[in-house]
Amino acid sequence: MNASFQTLQGGTRLLFDSVEGITNTVERMHETIARAPLPFTSQPEQPTRAHGLIAAGVYKLIRGINGGLREGVDKSFSAVPQSLRRDGNSTGETRLVAALNGVLGDHLEATGNPLATTMTLGTMGRPLELSPAALKESLPGATPHLVVLVHGLSLSELSWSRKGRPCIGDQLQEDLGYTPVYLRYNTGRHISTNGQQFAQLLEELCTGWPVPVQSISLLGHSMGGLVIRSACWYAQCNGGTWLQQLKRVVCLGTPHHGSPLEKAGHAFESTMRKIPYAEPMLFGKLRSVGIKDLRHGALLDEDWQGHHPDTPRPDSRQVVPMVPGVEYYFAAASMGRNQFDPLGHLLGDLLVRADSAVGIHRNELRKLKIKPENCRVFHEKNHFDLLDDKHVHQQLIDWFTR
Repeated sequence: MNASFQTLQGGTRLLFDSVEGITNTVERMHETIARAPLPFTSQPEQPTRAHGLIAAGVYKLIRGINGGLREGVDKSFSAVPQSLRRDGNSTGETRLVAALNGVLGDHLEATGNPLATTMTLGTMGRPLELSPAALKESLPGATPHLVVLVHGLSLSELSWSRKGRPCIGDQLQEDLGYTPVYLRYNTGRHISTNGQQFAQLLEELCTGWPVPVQSISLLGHSMGGLVIRSACWYAQCNGGTWLQQLKRVVCLGTPHHGSPLEKAGHAFESTMRKIPYAEPMLFGKLRSVGIKDLRHGALLDEDWQGHHPDTPRPDSRQVVPMVPGVEYYFAAASMGRNQFDPLGHLLGDLLVRADSAVGIHRNELRKLKIKPENCRVFHEKNHFDLLDDKHVHQQLIDWFTR
């Protein structure tokens, strides 16, 4: 894979960040051992003298050298002429950057790393400028019926086309005359942050669309469904005009009430924090805030503001109702052979349980009351089969035909 200039620069910065992170981890581990050499000994008030005078100086020196090298490399990259800066558009590079954003996207954005994905709307692999003139030139065959596809965690718009199989966006265009547009975004950011920005982009898109928009459909996979619901909420709060054309929302494998995998990861991390020698090595705490939002399915700023993301706490999300007048369709996958197979109840689709994906909750107030005919569970399928399975596509065509 020939990496672009942006990826090389961002990857180099991430390498220096990793060295600093490893140095900090080793120092904390050293300090823990210096405080209490044996697990059953008492913890002194201050680090030992040997650690304070010798080790602290060594770690400070390592950080200083690492910081100096990082600054020098950054200056070298900035000196490269624009004519020599190769743009990146390869499939492999796009997938790699998307995966990094899912795990470290909040860190990449906070540190100004070029690898941080900027939210854009576009066609497959090509961003769109949202001015009326640019949209008219880029989409000469645009129809009044618009469908926006929103990918899931650590993915990009390329995920909608897997293993050379047809993309559902293309099928909706060929069979029903919808014009597909794909969202690319940093999945490591808070879902509510992405939801607010997505709502603004939809406003710009509809304002500049080449023909009057008659209908908007939103199709989200996994985290993408949560971003869609968050965007709808903020558009309602801010008077978004695109909601007047919104006809349907389709969610594929969306953890409306959280993902058991993130809940298990958080529980494991909380347990390990209680072990002094294990706590410094908890690289799992580097999970992005986007991943941590999946613990309960947080949609709004209020769901996470004022709370440390690593602190155990009950589900305190605000209830986010559906948009009145909009049809909602939920599809889930299950590894079980049928609805009675215990394997399906235990594993779900390997990432999301079917109950969460179709909005079922023990609390009546949190239950997403979707029409039974608007829900479908596909058995003997995993989370990613929902993207390209022919039976799923046929169900989506049926829902869009309604």
